[in-house]
Amino acid sequence: MSGGVDSSVAAAVYQQRGYQVIGATLRLRSKLPELAGVESCASKSDEDAVLAVAEKLGIEHHFLDFGSEFESLVLRPCWDAYASGRTPNPCTHCNIHIKFGKLLEFADQCGAAGVITGHYAGVEQLGGVFKLCRGDDSGRDQTYFLYRLTQKQLSRIAFPIGKMSKNETRALAAQLGLPNSAKKDSQDACFNVPGECFAETLRRLFGGSVRRGNFIYQGRVVGRHDGIHQFTIGQRKGLGVALGVPAYVQRIDPVAGNVYLTTDEDDLMSQSFQVTELNWQSGYMPEWPLSCLVQTRYRSQPAPAVVTFSKGEAQDHPDKVAVVLSAPQRAITSGQAAVFYDRDILLGGGIIL
Repeated sequence: MSGGVDSSVAAAVYQQRGYQVIGATLRLRSKLPELAGVESCASKSDEDAVLAVAEKLGIEHHFLDFGSEFESLVLRPCWDAYASGRTPNPCTHCNIHIKFGKLLEFADQCGAAGVITGHYAGVEQLGGVFKLCRGDDSGRDQTYFLYRLTQKQLSRIAFPIGKMSKNETRALAAQLGLPNSAKKDSQDACFNVPGECFAETLRRLFGGSVRRGNFIYQGRVVGRHDGIHQFTIGQRKGLGVALGVPAYVQRIDPVAGNVYLTTDEDDLMSQSFQVTELNWQSGYMPEWPLSCLVQTRYRSQPAPAVVTFSKGEAQDHPDKVAVVLSAPQRAITSGQAAVFYDRDILLGGGIIL
């Protein structure tokens, strides 16, 4: 239970179905003192909302402190990625290790059958295989963040609001008299220090070194920057470089520390890329070549693509695959997740090289 309306309604729905529901809320506190009161995915106001909902439903509730695990399993790998010029997705790490990994361990300790959450997604069992399906509200679908879940985990997870729209969820919350029915949606970032990018907060958290360098445009130096970790492919705002026309980050060189700029958005378009750290959700390798839809960012539209095992890789269990899109896409970024779908069923995914 995050304190938001989605997980609160999920708990209420299962209680109405006759289940004994135990509420659990993750405390993912950081050791940086200035993060104690900032907006985060586990803020004090969220905890207050959780307690109010648990009291309304009359259910047992636990706060689970996984701050150290969150730092080592989620935040540290994210900082390492930023430091090497890549742009990670913290939620995909958090879901596999913390939100479902640690929560399922807690469920075992409680003797619970499984875990229910307020994600906009669905799980179906087809031919003995658990399939993760998109939520019916396409604008809220969260399967992209869940591609790393395993068959064992999917067999014990339920998403009660997956077939609802956000408006329907809020209406049901109001009908049930939940005290947070009108609470605004929480932000996606782990935490948000005003005036500071997430990567810089992570650098301070781990005492990371800064890889400074030059801005390069058309082969010449046009300025200096204060660390490659602050930039991502396609970025336009916050560059601090005046070229007379909008400039975008085209490429980051983590060795030299240089950030290459372009003023032509066509330079940001790519039609092929490689993906590693693969997870095929069925537990089986697909048949090659794989024709599917691929999504390269949470807010990007899925695009038709053909996926093959990369040259030199073992076909039965490749460590990398090559993706060729039917049409170029903008700002495909190293470190982000590429997630593969068969229409609305998630097949698997990995990290863009």
